[in-house]
Amino acid sequence: MPDGSAGAEGAAGTAGANGPDGVTKSSFDDGDVFGDGNVFGVGSSAHAFGPEAMHEVTPEEWAARRTADAVRRLILRLSATSASIDELDAIASAVDAVTATVTEGSLDDGIVAGDFSVISATAIRQSHRLRERSPFIGMANPVSPPMHVVFAGDAIEATATLGSLYEGPPGCVHGGFVAALFDEVLGAAQVYSGRAGMTGRLTVHYRSPTPLNEQLRLAARLVKVEGRKIFCTATLHAGERLCAEAEGLFVTIDLERVRAMLDAQPEN
Repeated sequence: MPDGSAGAEGAAGTAGANGPDGVTKSSFDDGDVFGDGNVFGVGSSAHAFGPEAMHEVTPEEWAARRTADAVRRLILRLSATSASIDELDAIASAVDAVTATVTEGSLDDGIVAGDFSVISATAIRQSHRLRERSPFIGMANPVSPPMHVVFAGDAIEATATLGSLYEGPPGCVHGGFVAALFDEVLGAAQVYSGRAGMTGRLTVHYRSPTPLNEQLRLAARLVKVEGRKIFCTATLHAGERLCAEAEGLFVTIDLERVRAMLDAQPEN
């Protein structure tokens, strides 16, 4: 399992030799070809363009990560502030003033709707977009913890530390966030099937409270593939204590059917 230094390194915004922070590509070589591109930058797109294209962090992405980290610190400070009403009003006005200076953009900039070719610039852009904006591994998403994911051998290993923003019972992580963490790592594990699937069923077994402000370790692996069904399992530990276990069923995407559905949508 990651020893914690990798997670801290990712949170600090430092790119490792194996890939960008948030995702480390440690077990795939040039001979590995997966049939579909995905948020983790593992797939035939990575094979076609080389891992550098999939994992490169652009100057714009670094700047977005720094900004998101600053907003993340603000959100955390506000979640437990003792500021007065007047102070909070002043903070709100200051934040509104900054927000007014931020240039609006399109979330789908550079993405071609209905283009599911994994050997295209669209696939690389989509991988970068999701990697940066994911609510769990997205370094440029201020609501992301963020979680550090590693492809290690035939399994997924991940670390995350969730603070008071994710609290459910006093001092514990909300069970809904535990389930979402599992969905993220199980979704990564299904990549080992060589296919891209959508979550069909997620079953979580809560074994003990999941603590806040402690490094959590998740491990996930592919179990089997039956036709279009991809089965994966995962665990979540705090130290040596098992907090939860999960099973995920993913269903392979029928790209032609999705493309037809998109084509049928009326244009805005």
